[in-house]
Amino acid sequence: MIKTLQQLKKVNPSWFSPENKKFFGDINYKLLTGSKSKNKFLIQHTNQFSDMFTGIKKAVFVIKPITIDGKIGPRVATVETIEKVKEYLKLN
Repeated sequence: MIKTLQQLKKVNPSWFSPENKKFFGDINYKLLTGSKSKNKFLIQHTNQFSDMFTGIKKAVFVIKPITIDGKIGPRVATVETIEKVKEYLKLN
């Protein structure tokens, strides 16, 4: 079972590579636990482009579930603030 961000990075080395971080515009990562399910979630603080013409970036938090063996699941939510991340985790 994955308990820390360091463990998750060891299981997914290419996912957290400097090249991927730069390519996808990631700012940082957190590994947090849902209050009800006790499941782990990767919180990806990243830049999201508003549209392809202006190139304006908007920082968002992407929430992705983590399996017991450390597989990173698909996005389940995208929110604008860390407070909204915490609200989401209280319900899950």
